[in-house]
Amino acid sequence: MRMPVKAAVVAVTALGVVGAIAGPVSAAPEATAGKAASAAAASCYINNVSGTTLNLRGGAGTRYSVVGTLAKGARLPCGSLGQGSATGQTYTACGGTANDWKTVRLNGRDAWVAAECVALSA
Repeated sequence: MRMPVKAAVVAVTALGVVGAIAGPVSAAPEATAGKAASAAAASCYINNVSGTTLNLRGGAGTRYSVVGTLAKGARLPCGSLGQGSATGQTYTACGGTANDWKTVRLNGRDAWVAAECVALSA
């Protein structure tokens, strides 16, 4: 089914996507976002450079439960933030105090790790 360009733009704007489409709207936003996160994770890795095992948490803070660990020298694909980091609860780790957290993919879901304890790689 073809939609006029104007109708397609209205449909996209209603879904929160910025930009215009010159054709019918057919893809669900969740599928597009999931593919983008998967592509970012496939080309980005979080490497544990801390010299010790790191806790992976359910959110950006030490108040969140530990959902896994990242062994010394191990790596995991980047999570939904890709190479970016988010500000969360302050932590003391790897010789300093900071509040930056990175996401990693763990069992198909995001987990959070202290940013100063890891390095990024392709």
